Amino acid sequence: MKFWWTRKKCTHAHSECGRGSCPKKCTSLSDITAGKCVCVKKHRSCGADRQRLLDLGIVPCARVNVVNKAPLGGSIHLRVGESNLVLSHSDAEQIEVDLVTP
Repeated sequence: MKFWWTRKKCTHAHSECGRGSCPKKCTSLSDITAGKCVCVKKHRSCGADRQRLLDLGIVPCARVNVVNKAPLGGSIHLRVGESNLVLSHSDAEQIEVDLVTP
């Protein structure tokens, strides 16, 4: 029988790249300004959050357009293919991206 306190903790989240301490200067989706197009490199999230992002179409090598950003660290409006998505700032911080030149 397994209990909730015996579950393994996720070791994937923030394992190599903590916010602000990355030696490679990683760019997260929350750092991108409105009107830019980016390519998703990887997710730093895990579990149900990671699966939800994958189900929404934010998969590695996907092109994502940042349509608009709410002020003061609010939500971010994205276009992935033909779909429009709105992610919270904390979810967008978990997605590592590269800028795409037009």
